[in-house]
Amino acid sequence: MVNRWKLYTWVTLIAIWLTALHMDSWGKIAYADGAAAGYTREKATQVADSTWIIKWSGEPTPEFYASSEIVRPYDASGTVVAKPASGRSEAEWQSHWEQAAQVSYVVPNRAVQTASAATNDPFLSKQTYLNQTHTIEAWNSVNKNESIVIAIVDTGVDLDHPDLIGNLVPGINLVNPEIPPDDDNGHGTNVAGVIAAMGNNGKGVSGMLWKAGIMPIKALETNGRGDEDKLGAGIRYAVDHGAKIVVLSVGLLRNDAYLQEIVQYAEDHQVLLVAASGNDEGRNIRYPAAYPTVLAVGGVNENNAAEERSNYGPELDLVAPWSVFTTAMEGKYEYRDGTSMAAPQVAAAAALVWAKYPEMKVSEVRNLLRQTADEIGEPGWDERTGYGLLRVDRALSEVYKTDMYEPNDQRTEAKPISFGRMVSAELSGGSDVDWFSIDIPYDGTLSMRLVSEDAPPSSVKLTHAGGRGVFAYPFNPGTPLELKVEKGMNSFAVQYDKSDESRAWTYRLACSFTIYRDPFEDNDKQYKAFKLPVRSQTVVGTFDHEGDEDWYAITFEQSGNVTVTMTPDTKRIDPVLMVQKKGEKAVTIDENSDGELETYTFEVFPGTYYLRASKLLPDPAIGEYALNIRYEPLYIDPNEPNDRPYQATVVSFDTPYEGVFDQSADIDYFKFTLTERSLVRLTVTGIPENRQLSASFQYSNLGEITKQVSVPGDRRIVMSAALDPGTYLIRLGTNQAFQNQMYKLNLHADVLSGNYTDITGHWAHDNIVELTDKGIIEGYGNYEFRPDRTISRSEAVALVVKAFGYTKKREAYFPDVPAGHWSNDAISKALQAGLVDGYPNGLFRPDGSLSRVEMAVLFAKALGINGKLRGDIPFADIDADYWALPILKQMSAEGWITGYDDGTFRPDHLTTRAEFAALLNRIMNR
Repeated sequence: MVNRWKLYTWVTLIAIWLTALHMDSWGKIAYADGAAAGYTREKATQVADSTWIIKWSGEPTPEFYASSEIVRPYDASGTVVAKPASGRSEAEWQSHWEQAAQVSYVVPNRAVQTASAATNDPFLSKQTYLNQTHTIEAWNSVNKNESIVIAIVDTGVDLDHPDLIGNLVPGINLVNPEIPPDDDNGHGTNVAGVIAAMGNNGKGVSGMLWKAGIMPIKALETNGRGDEDKLGAGIRYAVDHGAKIVVLSVGLLRNDAYLQEIVQYAEDHQVLLVAASGNDEGRNIRYPAAYPTVLAVGGVNENNAAEERSNYGPELDLVAPWSVFTTAMEGKYEYRDGTSMAAPQVAAAAALVWAKYPEMKVSEVRNLLRQTADEIGEPGWDERTGYGLLRVDRALSEVYKTDMYEPNDQRTEAKPISFGRMVSAELSGGSDVDWFSIDIPYDGTLSMRLVSEDAPPSSVKLTHAGGRGVFAYPFNPGTPLELKVEKGMNSFAVQYDKSDESRAWTYRLACSFTIYRDPFEDNDKQYKAFKLPVRSQTVVGTFDHEGDEDWYAITFEQSGNVTVTMTPDTKRIDPVLMVQKKGEKAVTIDENSDGELETYTFEVFPGTYYLRASKLLPDPAIGEYALNIRYEPLYIDPNEPNDRPYQATVVSFDTPYEGVFDQSADIDYFKFTLTERSLVRLTVTGIPENRQLSASFQYSNLGEITKQVSVPGDRRIVMSAALDPGTYLIRLGTNQAFQNQMYKLNLHADVLSGNYTDITGHWAHDNIVELTDKGIIEGYGNYEFRPDRTISRSEAVALVVKAFGYTKKREAYFPDVPAGHWSNDAISKALQAGLVDGYPNGLFRPDGSLSRVEMAVLFAKALGINGKLRGDIPFADIDADYWALPILKQMSAEGWITGYDDGTFRPDHLTTRAEFAALLNRIMNR
């Protein structure tokens, strides 16, 4: 042991000396025009033939063809290879098309060659993950980094492994400081091999870095477990002893101030933390990966699909291959899998980036890895794959974008990000607006914070567009902005307060989320217990603050059986349930682990019972628990007495209620109140097969609104009614008593706006309501308008005919519009009016979608507009030979139609019902 430790010490001292020599040269590299030397656009974009691969969303524009020389035509993949036309500036041409709204990316068409940098390590063929991340191709550019230290906080490293020993620098054993950080588990050795097993040495495997400085920090015991304080101490040791990257293939569900402080310490010292998301098969990224400044890494399978066992969630940054072949204990090699093996791949990629661009900041490296990842999930960011699959080759070859989210100047272009992450962007000037969107999982509070090394040249504001409306706030760097947010998609815009500001400013945006305070608070103590009614029910609670405990009390007057089940919706809640009858000993139920339900069944007698819902750890949690209380009295209706209207049980929407009929003459009344006109749906289930129930809505004066009787054998009633604001009664009755089971009643309401449930907050809301009030348009039979659904040709014609009052008709001669077709009459009138004609094959295609240009032509004919030849072409994507140009000119000149912000009309885009209604209403009000 002594000799081995001496050898390890000498090797690592030499490595530190070499590192120090190289690090001396760092201080000599200066910044030029805001870009680090050795990391400039010019160097990053040099190509042999100066051609570019351009990805289009749709057919390239005429302007593009006019300004470019096409090398490979536009194809089915959406790409074209081109270069600037003769006489054009390459830099200006490239910059222009990089910023075009229709262009997804512009990348240099680089020369390729056989991966001559592949190593001679005999097990290289087993390292398939190197192909998935395109690491072998990247080795042609960079394959080592001896200038920085990468710390592995884990179970230690096999200090004698022949494929690792040459890449080790001194570390520490926090479990037993008296001995070297030797691995007694194997996990840390696995991680080290992924990063820096010595490459091209004819032995074993090749790390993603052939040469590197690996600092082993043993913080975990032989069984792979350890204490949080040693994890924190390991990170701090790495930072204090020169590590530039710290790999954390470990995790815990708890979030607390201690670990937060350690993570911030690393960020303050420009040290990159890379951590595994966890392998719990759930929507719960483990800490420290969940912190905003830590790169959280999930896993993908061999088909580049998200691995089902890999944790996911709003904090996820990247994914990397789940399965690796790597170094093992006692000089061996083995297959290992998990996000523990994915995280070191991202760490190694970061080290390669720093080898090529040593002056990059930590935030820039994080951003570069995000923006060069392969989008294997939803466009942009998504909670299953983050920004995508790690691509080492692209990280070393593509141009770094100061703002990877552009174009996002419009709310409709908002780029998805998530809370729990820190993202980097730039305001290029007063006209630049950076829109982001965050899918908020629950109601709560979003804390947003601007971070930058430089003060902004002008004051900055934040605009929040969500369920509560659109609001603007001053946004001062370093000062958190607390915003109340509702569940669902929320949009945010960062911009200068002054539109004439000309200077650019780079910033980082950090977001954190706190779940809402549940409606039963303050009930953290037994004497503050929230009193629940005596019935079967489900209450949903949260743990929104440190040490939150939720106490409930139920006073039973009737004996029976009760089953209480506490079910969390996240593994960050390890539920603990306690039941106690007043004055008696409490029973605590904690039999299952993180994210699993706890349940307890007991017999109740008259008296008060306390229920306490808590979690094993006292920290706040982003998640809800459902406390389901199943009360089975001895066939006693918990809502009685409610036989008379004045005894009616007050019900809440979307809350189940149970009852029985102890005699055939029994009537059960319920009462609810509406503050807005709503579509109310009553559902009654649990009807015995040999019984019939009747249900009716009544006014408060007992006048009947609607009634329904269950069909024999049908065990449910579903009944709906559109009701104005006010108080209403529900009357239930039966043809014969039953006491052997309980019926269940549930009431749901959707607010009606313009007699529809799906247009509240929609941009075309006012137009739809106005046309509905005029009797011109109507929705579907279920009170839906479906504003974003495309409108069919027959629907459009029918609306125009109705709005303009055409009465004369000519028989429709289209075989696909027979006499029995619902739109035959309207199409016949439109034919007579000269509004429509069919296709060359004689068909009308009544169910086909209507394009924007067809909509314009249809309204032009109704308005008697024949088009004009003079004047400028009004839209960028319409040329002089376009068939409908005269009509588009006149319609645009008279203000009936407009284009998009980029100057296009997009004539072939399909028209939605909302767009059609908006234009029709404007014409009707002319």
